[in-house]
Amino acid sequence: MMLISKQQSLKAKNKKNSLFTPLTFKPFRIIWFADLIANLGTWAQSVASVWILTEYHASSITLAMIQVVTALPLVLLSIISGVWADNYDRRKLMLMGMFLEFTGGALITSFAFIGYLTSTKLILSILGMSIGASLAVPAWQAAINEQVSKNQVTNAVILNSVNYNFARAVGPVIGGILINTVGTAWVFLLNCLCYLGLIWAVWQWKQIYPKRILPPEHIFEGVISALKFAKYSKVMRSVMLRSFVFGLSASALWALLPVLANTKASIYGYMLGALGTGAIMGSAIVNKLCNLVDTNKMISSASILLSIVMLLIGSLNIKLLIFGALMIGGSCWITVLASYNSSVQMLVPDWVKARALALYQTTLYAGLAIGSFCWGHIAGIINVKVGLLIAGLLLLISTIALLKLKLPKLDDKYNSIMNQAQPKYKLEFSKYKESIIVSIEYCIPVNKTNEFINIIIKLRTVRLRNGAKTWSLYRNVEDKEIWQEIFLIRNWLQYLRMLSRITIADKIIIDKVNKMHIGIKPPRTYQGIQQIKPKI
Repeated sequence: MMLISKQQSLKAKNKKNSLFTPLTFKPFRIIWFADLIANLGTWAQSVASVWILTEYHASSITLAMIQVVTALPLVLLSIISGVWADNYDRRKLMLMGMFLEFTGGALITSFAFIGYLTSTKLILSILGMSIGASLAVPAWQAAINEQVSKNQVTNAVILNSVNYNFARAVGPVIGGILINTVGTAWVFLLNCLCYLGLIWAVWQWKQIYPKRILPPEHIFEGVISALKFAKYSKVMRSVMLRSFVFGLSASALWALLPVLANTKASIYGYMLGALGTGAIMGSAIVNKLCNLVDTNKMISSASILLSIVMLLIGSLNIKLLIFGALMIGGSCWITVLASYNSSVQMLVPDWVKARALALYQTTLYAGLAIGSFCWGHIAGIINVKVGLLIAGLLLLISTIALLKLKLPKLDDKYNSIMNQAQPKYKLEFSKYKESIIVSIEYCIPVNKTNEFINIIIKLRTVRLRNGAKTWSLYRNVEDKEIWQEIFLIRNWLQYLRMLSRITIADKIIIDKVNKMHIGIKPPRTYQGIQQIKPKI
């Protein structure tokens, strides 16, 4: 993990909390503006890529392959990139990913200028760029709290969304103008030059590194740890399920928009502009609402309002009203996604943050991809407006159905406790082979049995989420006041990782269990090592 300095953090607390406060942090400001220029180049290139394939009279399958090769690496490789981002230098990972993206862009530019750019070369180059993006994105997302103070993470996430939406609205216009004036090759060159600026911005960024006590996790171990964390984390279960369901329904708005525009490029462009403008306006509203409204209410309200927008668009024929509805829809869209992203940023401990963001992005994009495919087919069979009505109704019903699936309040309880005490034993065993069994003995009054069980069930979730392989609770047959909590860990190194992953919220639960113990001494802990080859 890399952090901003304490001096910067103290200064941030004295600053007025506004949407643009993160831009007062120099690293974030430089990277943000460089990213804006890079995003403009990326969206300009997307227009040029489609134009090239159109000139070659490419089939609809070939055109669709651009979307496939763009999204597939992000879905398949993000979790692996997340493991690296949680264990290694995030800045270097970002630079490696950006270099791959730049290389892919340089290949497209070279082929375009010498006249050897074909559909296959274009798609393969875009695939290389997408692989680079899948390497950089988890590190990029997780590095936000290293560029700004903790209380500015939400605003930084919103500003990055504004950045992306502004570029999506303006970039294609720039691309269209350049294609008509200087040609597609120069658009590809512009994208490469824009990326060089972003590479420079990340290169000059300096961080403060805390000392690492434990070695980095291997890929397989890291992926398993992330999946286990997601399984036993209420935050991740809620975010992943709700974002997938949201993407499944809300994707209809983006998937059916070109059909709704009646294949007129100008109208489609105006519709995209309305969504982008709404997203930018909505970012200011989100900033104000964050301090006034609970995150769950904000997400649910925005989802319900978006469902109403989709129902209105599906039933209205007046273009002006549709544009107004799209602007409101853009505001709802950014409210929901920025809230989910901020929740993961704030409620997930640093040791697994990049992987958690990767899992969130994977489920969201999976919902968007599956939804786009389904709504496109439904609109083709029935009608585009009927498709929007069905999608809006589904979003409304699913949002109401998931109202009880709430996220915790955003606070610092979910940060890992720094400098957690580590057991020190000079024993002859491998840190990577023999499994470890831990037994903790409690003495609990009989009249508090039910209360103890209710609390220790929460502790079970903590143990399993942080790395325990199995967990059990036993009661002494002769003395009913004696209880044993027993959990198994894969090896000693994993046990040390477990101890380092304890958050403030976890410590509160552990303290509650320990306070119920009535023995003269604290609960006694035993650690046992599996004897693969008994020593004689």
